[in-house]
Amino acid sequence: MKKTAKNPVLRRLRDLYARMDQAYAASANAIGLSCAGCKDSCCETLFRHHTYVEWVDLAQGLAALPEDRREEIRQSAETWLRIQRNALPGTSPRVPCPLGLEREGDLVCGLYEHRPMVCRLHGVPNTLLRHGSEQTAFPGCDRAQNLAKTCPPALLDRTPLLSELARLEMDLLGRERMGKMSRVDLTIAEMILMGPPRL
Repeated sequence: MKKTAKNPVLRRLRDLYARMDQAYAASANAIGLSCAGCKDSCCETLFRHHTYVEWVDLAQGLAALPEDRREEIRQSAETWLRIQRNALPGTSPRVPCPLGLEREGDLVCGLYEHRPMVCRLHGVPNTLLRHGSEQTAFPGCDRAQNLAKTCPPALLDRTPLLSELARLEMDLLGRERMGKMSRVDLTIAEMILMGPPRL
């Protein structure tokens, strides 16, 4: 793997993440959505992530943590994965993300600046324009849906953000290598335990 600190693709990912956060904030503020005190924490939801560029960035964030914190996260990841694998078929236990930290009664991300796109954009109502001009709408989390009943939802358009993420993935891997790489379909816990991707 290239040294990520000097990788321009990773710097562009940081800029993209900032735009994602701004888009999320605009949509959340428009409907008055706040995660404070939520008992249905998205940090306990099973998310899968699909890009090497985000995996590399997550690994970089983990590598910068103190060794004892990394070991704590690794053990949490093993526990998370064991619980999910032992779950009954068709069920998904609500288990805190291995990166989660308890703070003032809420679960917060312990690697906040490096959290992937799915974590950044989950919750607010959003749309996505797929290939063939098919638009898919996502109503948002339960709290967002309840808030949207009293005011028009400010839909976040994920299309340009996802398109830019795809360009970063292409730039990181290169067109030739991208066609040979297996598709990423991993949870945070799996990324943690597998370590940085071999590029």
